[in-house]
Amino acid sequence: MTTEDCDGRRSRVTRRRMLESVGGAGTLALAGCLGSDSTSTATSSGDGSVTIALTAPETGHYAPVGEHERDGFELAVRHLNEGGGIVDDAEYSSLSGDGVLGSTVETAVLDTEASSATTESKVRPRLDGDEFAALFGGVAGSVVQTNRDLADEYETPYFVGSSTVDALTGSGCSPHVYRHLFNSTTLARSLVSELASDITGQQSTFHVYADAPEGNDLFQSISDVVSRRDLPWRPTGGIAVRPGTTNFESAINEGTLSDVTLVFLDVFGLDAVNAIQWARDTLSEDTTVVVPYLTQSIADLLGDRVAGIYGTTGWHEDLGTPLAGTFGEAYQREYGRSDSDALVAPGPAQTVYAQVVLFAHAAERAGSFDAAAIRTELEGLGYAAGAGTQEMRACDHQSIRSVPIVRGRAQTESIDNNLELRAVKRGMEPGCEEPPASSCDL
Repeated sequence: MTTEDCDGRRSRVTRRRMLESVGGAGTLALAGCLGSDSTSTATSSGDGSVTIALTAPETGHYAPVGEHERDGFELAVRHLNEGGGIVDDAEYSSLSGDGVLGSTVETAVLDTEASSATTESKVRPRLDGDEFAALFGGVAGSVVQTNRDLADEYETPYFVGSSTVDALTGSGCSPHVYRHLFNSTTLARSLVSELASDITGQQSTFHVYADAPEGNDLFQSISDVVSRRDLPWRPTGGIAVRPGTTNFESAINEGTLSDVTLVFLDVFGLDAVNAIQWARDTLSEDTTVVVPYLTQSIADLLGDRVAGIYGTTGWHEDLGTPLAGTFGEAYQREYGRSDSDALVAPGPAQTVYAQVVLFAHAAERAGSFDAAAIRTELEGLGYAAGAGTQEMRACDHQSIRSVPIVRGRAQTESIDNNLELRAVKRGMEPGCEEPPASSCDL
């Protein structure tokens, strides 16, 4: 159910607006016209603090990604309250390093267990109490979709974590949802472009994908991109595996892969680690293995066995932008054991870190934590946060940005990061008139 608000934008008639309407003298139509001066979202608590929440998997098969999201979340809040990192850069001159809008930023970290039901049970009661000014994080497709629905219902800004599911900036978009990470279609275009230039000759492709929204989405996006390109690749199908699978031998008939030369493992977190171990033990050494979303946690857990694996990552220390160095150094200072113990900052940490700072920047510019005011500031905003220049596109709230393509390598005494930056792709995202954005109605 939608109505037109006062500046002509489509605005959902939400539970919060309906309750405000019933409780006051306004009508439902008036509630639909609440603008940036309304108090429809959580604001400062009155005790000089404001709370933001991270919804991330701290247990289960996606836990390594969730741990890195938490690191980035807590580092960003420390910088907002105490200064440091990119908060001190001229790019964010709106931020003082002494809180946001005169309020100390407090945190709540909610373990989603990669479950939509768990997410709903933990987030909804807190939103009922107007406790959160914004939500961040999420890996599993079902979790981020639940967060999207709650953000929509309670008119609370939600910044998607390590999920590339197309629907969030497509048919399932929301005026209160924003994404710093690229979506599946952009990932697929970027990755296939690099693979096609690196891997020549006839190829037989096969997908092993998570039987979940995130896995199905990657499988479909990559398959669609390959079908539209004139490549000497012969798709031979794919097989869905349950998230949390540890025994890939029992799930996949080895004979199915006898002639396959290019295997996509569209799985995440610990599932990707287990799938790569299986691939190393089962497939020919000549088979190219691709993990489309290849995080630092996967590389850390695999060690040298990640060598040769292709993928994309949300951020890389060798991007060469000024703020990439700023973030990497700040992460090292916070979480490294010593100056001589180099710690590679992971992409999921940078994704959440950047979005927390971006939210605070928008709130300061708007002079409000109100969701409508945040939206006004973010739509069309150009910014930088360590991944080069970006823009939060107004038509679908998808950040337009670079896509780092990486390949695993064995560590040596002179190499600390076992993900080698192979290429940085730009201009790969579909336009507003193309899917998935063409299905987004904000």
